[in-house]
Amino acid sequence: MRLAVMPRVRSLLVLLLVSHTAAADPPPLYEAELRLGYGVTVAGSGGAMETRPTPLSIAATGSVAISVEPQLAAYGGVIAETLDRNSVGATAGVRLTSPTLPVRFAAGGVYVFAPFTLWGGQASVGACHRGGGLGLCGDLQLTAYVAGTDLAPGHTVTQIQGVLGMVFDAL
Repeated sequence: MRLAVMPRVRSLLVLLLVSHTAAADPPPLYEAELRLGYGVTVAGSGGAMETRPTPLSIAATGSVAISVEPQLAAYGGVIAETLDRNSVGATAGVRLTSPTLPVRFAAGGVYVFAPFTLWGGQASVGACHRGGGLGLCGDLQLTAYVAGTDLAPGHTVTQIQGVLGMVFDAL
């Protein structure tokens, strides 16, 4: 059975690579993205670690291209968390996109400022399917809060979320 599945998987990968290589449009100068994320939180310190669902995170970001080769963009925006925790904050960072594959990598920081503060870093890897100025993206995002008034001394909060995004391009 494994031998029968492998040619189909290879054919699908080749088709995906060829379709994205042939349709390699120039990167957009500006983008807007709406994102929803949900996953698992690990909080605590040492042996007192606790695992629970993350709040639902909602983000609205904008990005501007800062390099064409490699395709690099700076992004920034607002975030909100709901379901189990209500908070508002901001995020900013850089995003690297492959010119031939639908893959993208992002890294940056996040600051939650209401009702309490949290500071941390954020990284994600994902893919987008684009067409006609719109794109549907899926990312695996890691957020690590390491400081703030909402953390006990010596504790951290790490979130692993699946994120679904809708991207709007503008040249």
